[in-house]
Amino acid sequence: MNKILLKKCLFVLISATTLISGVVACDKNGTPPPTPPTPQQPAEPSVPEETGKIINGTEIDKSNTLIGLISDRTTKKGIPGVPVTDGYTFTVTDENGVYQFKANSACRKVYYTLPSEYKVSLDTKTKLPLFYSTSTISPGKQNRNDFLLEPLDAPEKNFTFLAIGDPQCKTNSDVNRFRTETIPDMKKFLVDSQAKGKYNNVYLMTMGDITFDNTVQWKPMRDVMSRFTANGTDYIPFFNTIGNHDHDASKKNQYESTQNYIDNFGPVDYSFNRGDVHIIVMDNVLVKTTNGKTWTYSGGISAEQLKWLRADLALVKDKQNKMVFFCAHIPFRGSAKSGGASVNKDKNYAEVLKLLTEFHEAHLMIGHTHYPQNWIHTGYVTKSGKPIYEHVHGAACGAWWSCNMNTNGAPNGYSLYEIEGNSIKNWVAKGTKNTVDYQMRVYDGNQIYGGSDGNPAGKYKYTWYDGGTGGSANIKAAGNSKLKGAFVTAIWNDDDTNWKVEFFQDGKKVGDMKRVPSKITDICVASYFFNKLNKNTTTWTTTTAQHYWYISAPGGDPTKVKNWEVRATQTIPSSGQVNVYTCNSLQTDYSGF
Repeated sequence: MNKILLKKCLFVLISATTLISGVVACDKNGTPPPTPPTPQQPAEPSVPEETGKIINGTEIDKSNTLIGLISDRTTKKGIPGVPVTDGYTFTVTDENGVYQFKANSACRKVYYTLPSEYKVSLDTKTKLPLFYSTSTISPGKQNRNDFLLEPLDAPEKNFTFLAIGDPQCKTNSDVNRFRTETIPDMKKFLVDSQAKGKYNNVYLMTMGDITFDNTVQWKPMRDVMSRFTANGTDYIPFFNTIGNHDHDASKKNQYESTQNYIDNFGPVDYSFNRGDVHIIVMDNVLVKTTNGKTWTYSGGISAEQLKWLRADLALVKDKQNKMVFFCAHIPFRGSAKSGGASVNKDKNYAEVLKLLTEFHEAHLMIGHTHYPQNWIHTGYVTKSGKPIYEHVHGAACGAWWSCNMNTNGAPNGYSLYEIEGNSIKNWVAKGTKNTVDYQMRVYDGNQIYGGSDGNPAGKYKYTWYDGGTGGSANIKAAGNSKLKGAFVTAIWNDDDTNWKVEFFQDGKKVGDMKRVPSKITDICVASYFFNKLNKNTTTWTTTTAQHYWYISAPGGDPTKVKNWEVRATQTIPSSGQVNVYTCNSLQTDYSGF
């Protein structure tokens, strides 16, 4: 037999063997393909790997436009069961680690849901999370994108989730403050904490409004968040959520308005897993109208997004033993009686909450308001579910970088959540430039701000017991008559269920402070905005809240009471951990503002 004939025989033998021994894969509908031909049947030669018809032993359907391999960097083997999406539908990788499905016509990225067993992949230059395709997707053609995942030594059952509300940088000065104040503060706090064995395995997440209607600041903000590390060597993943100001109002519709964000940070709707926690990030800003310059919007999840969310959650196994974080920008909470969700105003919020009750524990991670608030949803609790805790985070920029605090007086900052298994062990709001124990201010309910007799002085007069007006539009700041002659305590991160506030004198308890029953304005802060900063719009002073506590001062004059202390005790509902914060001095001026 000559050499040419021998080569032909070997090729036929190898081709037949390949077809017989190939691994069964599912087609685009999830059904197995026909049984491979037997040796007695005529068989077509297999297609070489490099043509793209066969990937890691899986035959690719020609009609599928999104294809690829997700494999383990260490073993070099494909990873089965990994959810993959184009932002509209899902598939999962087969037993060979191969995915294939037909792209939606609006598809811009193909990306996966990171399994708990693997590290977050990072861009080689920026070290920002890279879980999505970077090449241009052509829906009418076959697009191959492979992903290589690096395994963890073990799933991270314990980790830290660091939430950053609204950086909202519009100018170079804003970006510089975020770069020189917020970022260094987070790094130093993590370094100091980790030296004490706290806040390890960190994942950062902005809660939307990275920029403030200024596309020029996208690259600078991306640069600021790039290569984030607390020890100089290990890069910490910095995830992001899209906010209303991250939508480009110059574009014609919702779809086009998100392009700038996607170009810089990737998909707007995505998920990943850490330990026993499933983390979902979604765009809940619904653009209603636009004229190419401005737009109107509402909070909500579209029907198409809800379909995507249902598909995402359907792939989460063992929900009853897992915790879920739902990250978005606009708050769910509202004034509706059924649990506080604005079901009549915002699209599909009730449906989202019902889905989240399937988990052992559920938390909403939110921004938008420029003041912190904790809201407990109870109206959508199933027999097997639990109340859903909504964390509305104050802004990193506070009152739009005008000072060092949010519109309700809470300091600029961020929040940290210590995760143990499927529950939160502890959470705390950390003010930029402040210690972690700085959680409140105590005021003199008799103090007059502004007017002819106010200290601090100013044109506009305010009191805790009457409120006051200010600005060119005579804007009302709300007070409460119960606060005259009382100690008034503002606790920015409180709620009405898991906090107890007590008043002590000479080491002995005098009584429990009561939560102010109506929403009021921080009168000192309102005076500061109008009398000191000359901010004459409702933006600065309409913030009202119920995180104020009061107790009548012995003798009716807080300034004459000696050796007193306010003691605020927080109990974390899932773990039972107790945090105690104290204050023994009155805030009588604008120091720290």
